[in-house]
Amino acid sequence: MNNLLIEKSKNYPRWLKVNGYSTDQTSGIAFIGSDKVRKTFLLADDIGKIHRLVIKDDSLFTFQPIHFSKEVIAFLDTFPKPDFEEIFFDRYTNNLYLSIEGNGEEPVKYAGIYKIKFLRDDLSTDTIVYIGKINFEPEELLERYVKPNIAYEGAAVDKNYFYLGLEGFSEENVFVDSTIIFVISKDNSEVVKKISTRDLGIHTICGLYSDKNFSLYGVDRNNKKLFHILFDKELNVVDYSSILLKTNIPDYPSIEYASSLESVTIDDDGGVYLIDDPWKDHFVPSEEILRKLDEETIRNFRQFVPVISRYKLKN
Repeated sequence: MNNLLIEKSKNYPRWLKVNGYSTDQTSGIAFIGSDKVRKTFLLADDIGKIHRLVIKDDSLFTFQPIHFSKEVIAFLDTFPKPDFEEIFFDRYTNNLYLSIEGNGEEPVKYAGIYKIKFLRDDLSTDTIVYIGKINFEPEELLERYVKPNIAYEGAAVDKNYFYLGLEGFSEENVFVDSTIIFVISKDNSEVVKKISTRDLGIHTICGLYSDKNFSLYGVDRNNKKLFHILFDKELNVVDYSSILLKTNIPDYPSIEYASSLESVTIDDDGGVYLIDDPWKDHFVPSEEILRKLDEETIRNFRQFVPVISRYKLKN
């Protein structure tokens, strides 16, 4: 095991809020592309919303809500809750995917990976017109570990494989010391590898991103850890590195807060973006801490505005 080398970027962490527009319970982020000055992302909230985030010159944020067609709305209305977790983009095929968790009495019925399409297959439009579940095999293996509000919170794709990371194994509402990653062939949609994270010390997986073949970055929420796994062609782990993350309050670098990091993506310049999905029972700091903060910061905490952090890979 090695240390993952990153450095914090200027202007971060920041609140995911611009001119009163804010995301809510954001649990997924996907880098879509960039031009000379703008980087474009899609964000998924676990209350069933998707947003486009554009970052200009590394500091200016703009947001755009993504709408759903009548057909997509009707489809999602059949869910106990449209619990979006991961959103990820296949740059090899230009396909876009959502990981949705199951809730209610039949979580297995709803949990899974869903392909989504924008109007005219154009990611720059503002409407999603199609959503359909991907059928991976064997179903019984992937469904075995699904519980209400626990499924594949981390998902990524490279040229040949999908990688699905289970949020974790829960016993009496407490996550245990490891989880699993399924590797699935894009050719036939079949599971080709089941990887335990016990020897890697990864307790939970809440976001995954593949920057190249056989390379996987992820976030372990419960350990506040960013990790990187390298595989060989047989999908054996050949290298692992990680780093503990300090989560300070935006504009208050010496004050940390109770974070719940649940998403990760990497841009074309090696910028790593992590988003906090506010854990409402613990997100708002104590009164002792609040007395040290300005009114806008206090308001953001009380409104459960997510925080986005950015780091630069150094290795």
